[in-house]
Amino acid sequence: MTRKSFLLMAAAAFMAFAFTACSETDNAADDFPNWQAANEAYFDSIYNVAKANTAQWQVIPSITLPKEAVKNKTDNVAAEVINAGEGSDRAFQNDTVRVILQGRLKASPSYPQGKVFHQTYVGSDDNTTANAAKLAVSSVAPGLQTALQNMPVGAKWRVYVPYQLGFGSATGSGTIAPSLSKTVSVPPYSTLVYTVEVVSIIRQGHK
Repeated sequence: MTRKSFLLMAAAAFMAFAFTACSETDNAADDFPNWQAANEAYFDSIYNVAKANTAQWQVIPSITLPKEAVKNKTDNVAAEVINAGEGSDRAFQNDTVRVILQGRLKASPSYPQGKVFHQTYVGSDDNTTANAAKLAVSSVAPGLQTALQNMPVGAKWRVYVPYQLGFGSATGSGTIAPSLSKTVSVPPYSTLVYTVEVVSIIRQGHK
C-alpha cells in the first residue's frame, strides 16, 4: 500500500467516525425534545386512563408522602394490573423482593417502545425461564417503592412513575443484565415505566 493510499483510507475512516458521532449526537437531541413537558403530558394521559379504568388499573398515592400532602396527579403512581397475584402479604420498606423487572422511558423517535434503562433478566420476562433478581425495596425510586409495597407475590404490573417520584430533575441510571457493571443514563424529568413481577418477598433479617 502506498503512503498516499494509506492517507486516503485514514482520512475516510476519520470522516466516517466523525459523521457517526455527529449522527448519534443529533439522534440523542432529537429523542428528547421538550422532554419535561412531553413527560408531564404523557403521565397526565396515563393517569386519566387509570382513573377511568379502575377494573384493570390502580392509582396509588406515594408512600413517601403523608395522606394530606397527596394533592396532585404526580403524587401518585399509575399501575396497569397484568396479573393480580395471590395472598395478602406485601413487602415493607425494609424488606427485599425477588423480581423480574424491566424499566423503560416513554417512546421516542429512536425507541418507539421506549428506551430500556433497567432490566434484571436476559431474553424474555417469562417467569418460567427468566432469572429473578433481589431488590431492596428501600433502594429504588419512591414511585417504584410505592408499587412494590402494594403488590402481592405473583403480581405483575406495568407501573408508570412520574418524574417527581422517579429521578426528578437529576440524571438517573439503571443497569441491564448481564452487564450489571455498565450503567444506562436516564435523562432528567423522565417518566419511568416499569414492568415488574414479584416472585417472592424476603423479610428483613432473612436471606
